Order: sequence, then C-alpha cells, then structure tokens
Amino acid sequence: MATVAAAWHGARRTVSAQLAAEIPGWAWASGLYLALSVLVIGHAAVGEPGGICACGAAGNDPAVAMWSLAWWPHALLQGLDPFYTHALWAPHGTSVAAAATIPAAAIAAWPITAAFGPLVAYNVLAIASPALSGFTAFLLCRRLAGRTGPALAGGLLFAFGGYQLSQLQLHLNLALVFMLPLLALFAVRRFAGEISRRRFVVAMALVLIVQALLSTEILLDACIVGLLAAVVAYAVTDGRDRSRVVQVAVETVFAGIGAALLLLPYLLAALSQPPVARPGNRYGLDALNLIVPTPVSWLGGQLFHGVSATFEAGNSVEADGYLGLPLLAIAGWFAASRWRTLREARVLIVLLVLVIVLALGSALRIAGASVIPLPWRSLGALPLLGDIVASRLMVFADLILAMIAAMWLAERARRPTFRWLLAALSVAALIPNVPGELWNSRPPNPRFFAAGLQRQYLARGENLLVIPVAWHGDSMLWQAESDFSFAMPIGYLSSALPDFVADGEGLEWIFEGSIIKGRIPPRDARAIVAFLHSHGIRHIVLSPAYLPKWSAVLPRIAGPPIRAGGVLLYTLDGARA
Repeated sequence: MATVAAAWHGARRTVSAQLAAEIPGWAWASGLYLALSVLVIGHAAVGEPGGICACGAAGNDPAVAMWSLAWWPHALLQGLDPFYTHALWAPHGTSVAAAATIPAAAIAAWPITAAFGPLVAYNVLAIASPALSGFTAFLLCRRLAGRTGPALAGGLLFAFGGYQLSQLQLHLNLALVFMLPLLALFAVRRFAGEISRRRFVVAMALVLIVQALLSTEILLDACIVGLLAAVVAYAVTDGRDRSRVVQVAVETVFAGIGAALLLLPYLLAALSQPPVARPGNRYGLDALNLIVPTPVSWLGGQLFHGVSATFEAGNSVEADGYLGLPLLAIAGWFAASRWRTLREARVLIVLLVLVIVLALGSALRIAGASVIPLPWRSLGALPLLGDIVASRLMVFADLILAMIAAMWLAERARRPTFRWLLAALSVAALIPNVPGELWNSRPPNPRFFAAGLQRQYLARGENLLVIPVAWHGDSMLWQAESDFSFAMPIGYLSSALPDFVADGEGLEWIFEGSIIKGRIPPRDARAIVAFLHSHGIRHIVLSPAYLPKWSAVLPRIAGPPIRAGGVLLYTLDGARA
C-alpha cells in the first residue's frame, strides 16, 4: 500500500508539474479573475441571466447600457444613422454618439444580444469587465515585476479595486477600463526599446480607438493622467532617458492623431451636443473615502456606514476611492525604500499623489465638509476639464497602486512572508459585499414588450408614451427588448436634455408624474393632451404600479384601458380630451 501511495503521489506531482509547465501564467491569471468575477458580480445573474441584472437597482443607467447594446446592431443592420436616433425624443430625435452608449461593447456583444437579448449581453459584459481589467493589469505588472505571483496580485488589486466595484453597480461604460493597463504597457515597452516605432504607434492608436468607443470620458481622463505621467517622468530622468520620454510622448500624440482621424465622424457626432457640466466642487472625492470603506466592501462597510454616508451624499457608486490602509502602507513602504534607488518608484509615487489630489476635486472635503480649496477649482474652468467627474480619476490610482504592489512583492526581501501577508490584507480590505444586492437586481420587464405582444396592439414605429418615463423607469430596456418597434417622445441617454426641449413643453409634469407623491391633479389634463397631440401619440402604456398617481387624469383623456402582458394600454380619446 505504501508503494501504491508513493506512486500515486509521484504521478500527481508529475501531472501537476506538467500542467503548470504547459499552461502559461496569463491563463491561470485570467481563469482566476473570471472565476472571482462570476462569484462577485454574477453570483445571482448566472442563475437567471435573462431576468436578473448584475447591477444595482438604485438607478436607470443599466437600462441605458442595455438600450445601447441593442441600438448599434439594430442601426447598422437597418442602414440607419447609428450616431443619431429617432427612437427617442421622437419625432425630433437625439444624438447617440454624444451619450455613453458603448459602441465597441455593443459590436463585440452583438451575437449575444441577437441570440439572448440585451439583458443577457449586459450581464456577460458586467461579469467580463473585472476579468478583462485584471488580465491586462496582470500583463502590465508582470512586465514591471518580472514575476508571475506579484503580477497576479497586482491584477487582482486592480480588477476588484474600489473604483471597479463601485462603478459596476450602475455604470458599465465606466467599468470597462481594461484598455488602460495596455496604454501603460505599450508605453513602458516602447521606452525600453522592446517594440518598434511603427508597432507602438499602431498599437496605441488601436487601443485609443477602442477606449473612445467604450467611454470618451475615461479616454479624456487617460489623456490628462498620461500628460502628467510624461511630465513627471521627464522631471525625474536625465540624459538619454529624458529623450526617450519625449520620444514616447511624441509618438503617443501621433497615435492619438491617427485614432482621432479614424474616429472623426464619431467624434464630430459626439461633439454635436454639449456635455453635462459637472463642477469639481460637487463631484470630488471625500478624503476619508481613501481609508473608510463604503457598503460596497464587506469588511467595515456597514460598520462605518454612518461616515461613508457623507461621501457623495451617500452615493456609493461615485464614492469609488476606497484603497484601504494596508495598500497605502505598501505604497509608503515602497516609496521609503526605493525612492533614491529606483527611478520608476519616483515616477509612480509622484503620479499617485497628483492623481489623488486631482480626484479630490476643487476642495478638500472630510466627512462631507469642505476644508480648503484645491487646484481643481482653477482647472475646472478650462475647456473640457470642467466636465470631468474628478473622483473617477481614482481608477488610475488603483492601477498605479497595482503596479507598486507588484514591484514591491517582486523585490528580494529578508521577510517575504510578511510582505505577502500585507498584500493579502490589502486584498482582504477590498473584499466586496457579495451577500448584499449591489450587483443583483431584477428590472421590471413586462411580457407586453419582452414577448412582443406590443405588435398586436401598436403600429410599427408609432410614438408611444410609456409610464414611468425613461428618466425614472425601464422603458429604455422595454424598447430595446421590442427591437425598436415603437418610438418614445422622451428618452434618457444622458441627463442633458436635447436643445429642442424648451420650458413649457410638458416635460416637467411628465417627469414629476413618475415620481410625485400623490396623484397628478386633473387640471393638468389639458397640458398633457397638448403634449400628446403635438407628438402624434395615440397610445399610452402604463405600469400598473403608477395607476394611483395617474388615475385622476387618464379617464379624462383616454378610454378604458386594455390589460395585456402586465401593462395597461390606453388609447387616446380625442373627443373626451
């Protein structure tokens, strides 16, 4: 028996060694990140991908992403202008390119959307987001650290950092940041002379194009941080290294020009509508958010909820700057030990400090109270910079800290066990609150739209008022599920209303009607009818939950409703109105 056991253990070790040799490190890393992402983000959605969303229930931005996943393939197949839609704000229409409509993700997920619908496609992308971010960060960290283990830890810290987990609640476009590590990786390799000028420019241009088609906001943020990185690198180097910094910066600019030329139609369409102004003094990071967990974190999230509720007025999606004390301790240790001897350490530490200062916005806030003004107060007055959500720059702080942690773990040390213990504590501090419902919601999706019943009652392409309206409901998802078989007089692609929407056009009561406490007063019937007629609306679809609010008005303007597929369908009664 002893001989058999020894043979068994020997064979098992041989097979394990062979598998380890044949499966490269990146495969282990990507498999680990994907498994963790399924556990964290997709723990509920994988069981019912067509009914549960791997997103939060506190907003309607996921419905916008689902609409986008359906719109781009629909427009391209139907020969429509993909940059402008008449399906929303009908009959006028509105710009699609000017909103966060993730065309790159929509095209990549096209087969999934066509086969299973936009909700399933959204879930696949949401689950893939941390895995992709971790994988590309792993490649970057392995190039810097030279070892697989430290790179694996670095990728883990970036994939499941405070920014990624927070934004994945609602903002898929802001969570798809897997291109950012590639921008840094190509710059590092070009600086070291590992790739030619031509390959570098082409690779950077492709990455910039994909990032622009995922989020122009993140691309603008990357340009700002990239400029800072070039300035810092130039300042801490000299001689030949300084000329290399300039060379990489110039070649990156050429790559950006090439990308902009290829994307010119999309960019012109995106600039056709002014962006939403987001002053830095409103959207800056609270300083305590760096060390105090929010409900997104499992450890301490509920314990410190009284403090974290002061961050971004309790908005855990935008309070995305949590790093944790262990990770900050690693950064401090790295700075103290390698500042004099390692040029890369000086670049990373200075850049980390600058990014955090910018992320704080126009004023230093502690527990919601402004203390002193910060540089963003002046920078926010510059073109484009005033439209940036300052706190979202923390995605770059997460990436910098991932690089620092990987390089620090790869160093030869007398007590490597202690270093790995501190790294494990850094990961533990970021453990997400999986038992909560942050990435587990069930968007209302009545059969009237999901099963295509609307085709039995509505004319193809007719303008339909759906209550609750897009701003406060899920009608964007319902329109996408119906393959755009109807248009809507109101839409929600961004919080900026189209230019043609003027005061007094009836929007105020529409929006209030979906959230107002109590019933819509009968005196509003005349204004409602005017709005319906001016937009050529013949039918109203009402979610039964909103019937009490509209019960005083609808009988005055429409006949008795038809109950179909979980909704109430009203036909406009011209004589009664």
